[in-house]
Amino acid sequence: MTVWANIEIPPNDQEIIRIDEFEKSLGTLSREVRQVRQLISGFEVCHFKCQQHILNIKASIQQLKPCTDPNQIGAGHLRNGKNAWKKDKSGRSRSGWQYVKALAEWLGDRAENDNSPEIDKATVPWVRKWLGERDPEKERLIRLLIARLTWDWESYEALQREGEYGDLEFQVCRMDVCHYAFPAHLERLLQGIGTMEPVEEFEGCGSFNTEIKTYVTKEFSTLNDQIQSLKENNRSDKKEKIRRWLFACLAKTLKEQVGLTSAVYGLD
Repeated sequence: MTVWANIEIPPNDQEIIRIDEFEKSLGTLSREVRQVRQLISGFEVCHFKCQQHILNIKASIQQLKPCTDPNQIGAGHLRNGKNAWKKDKSGRSRSGWQYVKALAEWLGDRAENDNSPEIDKATVPWVRKWLGERDPEKERLIRLLIARLTWDWESYEALQREGEYGDLEFQVCRMDVCHYAFPAHLERLLQGIGTMEPVEEFEGCGSFNTEIKTYVTKEFSTLNDQIQSLKENNRSDKKEKIRRWLFACLAKTLKEQVGLTSAVYGLD
Protein backbone atom coordinates (compact mmCIF):
# COMPACT_ATOMS: atom_id res chain seq x y z
CA MET A 1 0.00 0.00 0.00
CA THR A 2 1.38 3.40 -1.00
CA VAL A 3 1.34 6.50 1.20
CA TRP A 4 -1.26 8.00 -1.18
CA ALA A 5 -3.54 4.95 -1.13
CA ASN A 6 -6.39 6.84 0.56
CA ILE A 7 -6.94 9.27 -2.35
CA GLU A 8 -7.68 8.84 -6.05
CA ILE A 9 -5.26 10.79 -8.19
CA PRO A 10 -4.67 10.94 -11.94
CA PRO A 11 -1.31 9.87 -13.40
CA ASN A 12 1.41 12.53 -13.26
CA ASP A 13 -0.43 14.71 -10.74
CA GLN A 14 1.95 17.65 -10.43
CA GLU A 15 1.21 18.35 -6.76
CA ILE A 16 1.94 14.74 -5.81
CA ILE A 17 5.16 14.85 -7.84
CA ARG A 18 6.29 18.05 -6.11
CA ILE A 19 5.39 16.78 -2.63
CA ASP A 20 7.24 13.50 -3.24
CA GLU A 21 10.28 15.35 -4.62
CA PHE A 22 10.26 17.61 -1.58
CA GLU A 23 10.22 14.51 0.63
CA LYS A 24 13.29 13.12 -1.15
CA SER A 25 15.14 16.37 -0.50
CA LEU A 26 14.65 15.92 3.26
CA GLY A 27 16.98 12.93 3.48
CA THR A 28 16.55 10.28 6.16
CA LEU A 29 13.37 10.63 8.22
CA SER A 30 12.89 9.30 11.72
CA ARG A 31 10.55 6.45 12.59
CA GLU A 32 8.29 8.88 14.44
CA VAL A 33 8.00 11.16 11.40
CA ARG A 34 7.12 8.12 9.28
CA GLN A 35 4.41 7.27 11.80
CA VAL A 36 2.95 10.76 11.43
CA ARG A 37 2.88 10.22 7.66
CA GLN A 38 1.11 6.92 8.33
CA LEU A 39 -1.61 8.79 10.23
CA ILE A 40 -2.20 10.95 7.14
CA SER A 41 -2.29 7.87 4.89
CA GLY A 42 -4.99 6.37 7.11
CA PHE A 43 -7.19 9.45 7.20
CA GLU A 44 -10.72 9.18 5.75
CA VAL A 45 -13.07 12.14 5.51
CA CYS A 46 -16.11 9.87 5.92
CA HIS A 47 -14.98 8.60 9.34
CA PHE A 48 -17.26 9.62 12.20
CA LYS A 49 -14.20 11.04 14.02
CA CYS A 50 -13.02 12.99 10.97
CA GLN A 51 -12.62 16.32 12.77
CA GLN A 52 -10.82 14.82 15.76
CA HIS A 53 -8.48 12.94 13.44
CA ILE A 54 -7.51 16.16 11.65
CA LEU A 55 -6.75 17.81 15.00
CA ASN A 56 -4.68 14.79 16.08
CA ILE A 57 -2.69 14.81 12.84
CA LYS A 58 -1.99 18.54 13.06
CA ALA A 59 -0.82 18.14 16.68
CA SER A 60 1.40 15.23 15.60
CA ILE A 61 2.94 17.33 12.83
CA GLN A 62 3.76 20.11 15.30
CA GLN A 63 5.42 17.59 17.65
CA LEU A 64 6.97 15.57 14.78
CA LYS A 65 5.77 12.44 16.50
CA PRO A 66 2.36 10.76 16.59
CA CYS A 67 0.11 11.83 19.44
CA THR A 68 -1.71 8.52 18.96
CA ASP A 69 -0.36 5.09 17.98
CA PRO A 70 -1.26 4.60 14.29
CA ASN A 71 -1.24 0.83 14.79
CA GLN A 72 -3.97 1.11 17.44
CA ILE A 73 -6.39 3.09 15.28
CA GLY A 74 -9.42 0.92 14.65
CA ALA A 75 -8.36 -1.66 17.23
CA GLY A 76 -12.00 -2.15 18.19
CA HIS A 77 -13.22 -2.58 14.59
CA LEU A 78 -15.02 -5.74 13.47
CA ARG A 79 -12.03 -6.55 11.26
CA ASN A 80 -9.98 -7.39 14.33
CA GLY A 81 -12.11 -10.30 15.41
CA LYS A 82 -15.15 -11.07 17.48
CA ASN A 83 -13.61 -9.94 20.74
CA ALA A 84 -12.30 -6.56 19.50
CA TRP A 85 -15.64 -4.79 20.03
CA LYS A 86 -14.85 -4.64 23.77
CA LYS A 87 -12.13 -2.06 22.97
CA ASP A 88 -14.56 0.18 21.08
CA LYS A 89 -15.99 2.88 23.34
CA SER A 90 -18.28 4.27 20.62
CA GLY A 91 -20.51 1.18 20.60
CA ARG A 92 -20.35 0.96 16.81
CA SER A 93 -18.58 -2.38 16.69
CA ARG A 94 -21.08 -3.88 19.13
CA SER A 95 -23.93 -2.60 16.95
CA GLY A 96 -22.14 -3.83 13.83
CA TRP A 97 -21.85 -7.36 15.18
CA GLN A 98 -25.52 -7.35 16.12
CA TYR A 99 -26.45 -6.44 12.54
CA VAL A 100 -24.08 -9.12 11.22
CA LYS A 101 -25.74 -11.72 13.43
CA ALA A 102 -29.23 -10.57 12.44
CA LEU A 103 -28.23 -10.85 8.77
CA ALA A 104 -26.79 -14.32 9.35
CA GLU A 105 -30.05 -15.30 11.05
CA TRP A 106 -31.99 -14.10 7.98
CA LEU A 107 -29.73 -16.25 5.82
CA GLY A 108 -30.52 -19.22 8.01
CA ASP A 109 -26.92 -19.58 9.14
CA ARG A 110 -26.45 -21.10 12.54
CA ALA A 111 -25.40 -18.54 15.14
CA GLU A 112 -22.01 -19.20 16.67
CA ASN A 113 -21.35 -19.24 20.39
CA ASP A 114 -18.41 -16.85 20.35
CA ASN A 115 -17.08 -13.62 21.86
CA SER A 116 -19.15 -11.28 19.68
CA PRO A 117 -22.13 -9.51 21.28
CA GLU A 118 -25.36 -11.44 21.64
CA ILE A 119 -27.84 -10.94 18.85
CA ASP A 120 -30.12 -7.95 19.36
CA LYS A 121 -33.61 -9.47 19.40
CA ALA A 122 -35.15 -6.10 18.52
CA THR A 123 -33.05 -5.88 15.33
CA VAL A 124 -33.97 -9.31 13.95
CA PRO A 125 -37.63 -8.57 13.05
CA TRP A 126 -36.65 -5.27 11.42
CA VAL A 127 -34.03 -7.00 9.28
CA ARG A 128 -36.58 -9.63 8.26
CA LYS A 129 -39.10 -6.93 7.35
CA TRP A 130 -36.59 -4.89 5.35
CA LEU A 131 -35.17 -7.84 3.41
CA GLY A 132 -38.36 -9.81 2.85
CA GLU A 133 -38.27 -13.22 1.21
CA ARG A 134 -34.94 -14.84 0.44
CA ASP A 135 -33.74 -15.41 -3.11
CA PRO A 136 -30.29 -16.21 -4.55
CA GLU A 137 -29.35 -12.62 -5.46
CA LYS A 138 -30.46 -11.20 -2.13
CA GLU A 139 -28.54 -13.90 -0.31
CA ARG A 140 -25.39 -13.15 -2.34
CA LEU A 141 -25.62 -9.43 -1.58
CA ILE A 142 -26.17 -10.06 2.13
CA ARG A 143 -23.18 -12.41 2.27
CA LEU A 144 -21.18 -9.74 0.42
CA LEU A 145 -22.35 -7.16 2.97
CA ILE A 146 -21.30 -9.36 5.89
CA ALA A 147 -17.89 -9.87 4.26
CA ARG A 148 -17.52 -6.10 3.80
CA LEU A 149 -18.51 -5.25 7.37
CA THR A 150 -16.11 -7.83 8.82
CA TRP A 151 -13.32 -7.18 6.30
CA ASP A 152 -13.36 -10.78 5.05
CA TRP A 153 -11.61 -9.85 1.81
CA GLU A 154 -11.42 -13.37 0.40
CA SER A 155 -15.19 -13.80 0.54
CA TYR A 156 -15.66 -10.17 -0.49
CA GLU A 157 -13.78 -10.71 -3.76
CA ALA A 158 -15.45 -14.04 -4.48
CA LEU A 159 -19.00 -12.72 -4.00
CA GLN A 160 -18.83 -9.73 -6.37
CA ARG A 161 -20.68 -10.11 -9.68
CA GLU A 162 -21.62 -6.60 -10.96
CA GLY A 163 -24.06 -7.11 -13.85
CA GLU A 164 -27.77 -6.29 -13.41
CA TYR A 165 -27.43 -5.31 -9.75
CA GLY A 166 -24.10 -3.54 -10.09
CA ASP A 167 -25.31 -0.24 -8.58
CA LEU A 168 -26.71 -1.98 -5.52
CA GLU A 169 -23.56 -4.09 -5.21
CA PHE A 170 -21.45 -0.91 -5.35
CA GLN A 171 -23.39 0.45 -2.38
CA VAL A 172 -22.89 -2.78 -0.43
CA CYS A 173 -19.17 -2.43 -1.05
CA ARG A 174 -19.18 1.06 0.51
CA MET A 175 -20.51 0.00 3.91
CA ASP A 176 -18.56 0.23 7.16
CA VAL A 177 -19.38 0.76 10.83
CA CYS A 178 -16.94 3.69 11.10
CA HIS A 179 -18.87 5.79 8.56
CA TYR A 180 -20.46 8.96 9.93
CA ALA A 181 -23.96 7.86 8.78
CA PHE A 182 -23.88 4.39 10.40
CA PRO A 183 -26.27 2.72 11.15
CA ALA A 184 -28.91 4.78 9.29
CA HIS A 185 -27.26 4.24 5.89
CA LEU A 186 -26.97 0.49 6.55
CA GLU A 187 -30.67 0.27 7.39
CA ARG A 188 -31.57 2.14 4.19
CA LEU A 189 -29.33 -0.21 2.22
CA LEU A 190 -31.08 -3.26 3.70
CA GLN A 191 -34.39 -1.81 2.55
CA GLY A 192 -32.85 -1.31 -0.89
CA ILE A 193 -31.73 -4.93 -1.01
CA GLY A 194 -35.25 -5.93 0.03
CA THR A 195 -36.64 -4.28 -3.13
CA MET A 196 -33.46 -4.91 -5.17
CA GLU A 197 -33.19 -1.20 -5.93
CA PRO A 198 -30.16 1.02 -5.16
CA VAL A 199 -30.55 3.66 -2.45
CA GLU A 200 -31.08 7.24 -3.57
CA GLU A 201 -28.78 9.96 -2.19
CA PHE A 202 -26.46 7.20 -1.02
CA GLU A 203 -23.94 7.80 1.76
CA GLY A 204 -21.09 5.30 2.04
CA CYS A 205 -17.32 5.07 2.32
CA GLY A 206 -15.73 8.06 0.59
CA SER A 207 -18.82 10.27 0.91
CA PHE A 208 -19.14 13.56 2.76
CA ASN A 209 -21.93 15.97 3.63
CA THR A 210 -22.09 19.78 3.53
CA GLU A 211 -20.97 20.16 7.13
CA ILE A 212 -17.89 17.99 6.57
CA LYS A 213 -16.94 19.76 3.33
CA THR A 214 -17.28 23.18 4.99
CA TYR A 215 -15.03 22.10 7.85
CA VAL A 216 -12.46 20.48 5.55
CA THR A 217 -12.40 23.50 3.23
CA LYS A 218 -11.57 25.76 6.18
CA GLU A 219 -8.86 23.38 7.39
CA PHE A 220 -7.38 23.20 3.89
CA SER A 221 -7.11 27.00 3.79
CA THR A 222 -5.47 27.06 7.23
CA LEU A 223 -2.97 24.42 6.18
CA ASN A 224 -2.07 26.40 3.06
CA ASP A 225 -1.38 29.42 5.25
CA GLN A 226 0.84 27.34 7.54
CA ILE A 227 2.77 25.86 4.61
CA GLN A 228 3.36 29.32 3.14
CA SER A 229 4.45 30.74 6.49
CA LEU A 230 6.94 27.91 7.04
CA LYS A 231 8.34 28.45 3.56
CA GLU A 232 8.87 32.17 4.13
CA ASN A 233 10.27 32.02 7.66
CA ASN A 234 12.25 28.79 7.96
CA ARG A 235 13.82 27.93 4.64
CA SER A 236 16.86 26.05 5.98
CA ASP A 237 15.60 24.44 9.22
CA LYS A 238 15.12 20.71 8.55
CA LYS A 239 12.43 20.22 11.21
CA GLU A 240 10.39 23.05 9.77
CA LYS A 241 10.87 21.62 6.27
CA ILE A 242 9.55 18.28 7.52
CA ARG A 243 6.53 20.03 9.03
CA ARG A 244 5.98 21.82 5.74
CA TRP A 245 6.08 18.51 3.87
CA LEU A 246 3.67 16.83 6.31
CA PHE A 247 1.24 19.76 6.20
CA ALA A 248 1.35 19.54 2.39
CA CYS A 249 0.60 15.79 2.54
CA LEU A 250 -2.40 16.45 4.77
CA ALA A 251 -3.60 19.38 2.65
CA LYS A 252 -3.39 17.31 -0.56
CA THR A 253 -5.27 14.45 1.12
CA LEU A 254 -8.08 16.74 2.27
CA LYS A 255 -8.23 18.43 -1.13
CA GLU A 256 -8.68 15.18 -3.04
CA GLN A 257 -11.08 13.55 -0.59
CA VAL A 258 -13.66 16.36 -0.84
CA GLY A 259 -12.89 17.50 -4.39
CA LEU A 260 -11.43 20.97 -3.77
CA THR A 261 -9.93 22.81 -6.75
CA SER A 262 -7.55 25.25 -5.01
CA ALA A 263 -3.84 24.53 -5.23
CA VAL A 264 -1.60 23.38 -2.37
CA TYR A 265 0.75 26.34 -1.86
CA GLY A 266 4.34 26.68 -0.70
CA LEU A 267 5.86 23.65 -2.46
CA ASP A 268 8.38 25.45 -4.66
